[in-house]
Amino acid sequence: MGDPAGHSLSPAIHRAGYAANGLDWSYDAYTVAPNDLAAFVQARIDDPAWAGLSVTAPHKEAILAFGAADEPSRLVGGGNTLVFGADPTVHNTDVPGFVRAWRAHGLEAPRSAAILGNGATARSIVLALAGLGTREIVVLARRPERARSLTDLAGLLGMTAEVRPLAERPDHVDLLASTIPAAAAAPHAGRLAGSAGAVFDVVYDPWPTPLTAAAEDHGLVVLNGLDLLAGQAVDQFHLLTGRRVTFEQCRSAAGRELSRRSAL
Repeated sequence: MGDPAGHSLSPAIHRAGYAANGLDWSYDAYTVAPNDLAAFVQARIDDPAWAGLSVTAPHKEAILAFGAADEPSRLVGGGNTLVFGADPTVHNTDVPGFVRAWRAHGLEAPRSAAILGNGATARSIVLALAGLGTREIVVLARRPERARSLTDLAGLLGMTAEVRPLAERPDHVDLLASTIPAAAAAPHAGRLAGSAGAVFDVVYDPWPTPLTAAAEDHGLVVLNGLDLLAGQAVDQFHLLTGRRVTFEQCRSAAGRELSRRSAL
């Protein structure tokens, strides 16, 4: 559920998981406008045929009103999974999903990071980085005055944080994570890639983005949105079905679907 949602690769991931687990379940993408959110959720939350909802932008913050939030959702201020039942719950699987994706690449924990953007995904990455042991972050924002929630969260987690304009080059960091549109990062791509040891870009379509192309030119390790999507789906699938899938299964399913769409 998102606005829009038709581009999502989550249906391909979850359907592959159903097939692997022998589940006769269905999973579809629904575009829901913010004004229609409450009616959409309420129409399904008491229906025993529904297990729950995956939630993407712009509803990650608003979904907190429909269930008891887990700790990552409370800290981040947004969730991506609503599990129905007698007592609905909201979960943020982006946080463990990023950690899972990072470790799947065999990377050492980053001591320092720069984050582009200041929305819910950026806050999830800050929380994930805190769990990995990162202690220093710099927020590169198009509008620095809007980054207060990100720096407040970092401080709460015992991290030092500063905000700089996106146009300013950061000191060298172990990780540069971009949560902004590819076009917004493009004018700064070469400069930013030259300041990092590894790059994560939440965008995966179109691929490569200017930022990740610059990172590859520098010989850096590159993670993309498919890694995060697959990482968060592992826990989300278990929450909704009680069954298990692996990161590799989710990543492969997402990659196959993206390749299929590209060939159309």
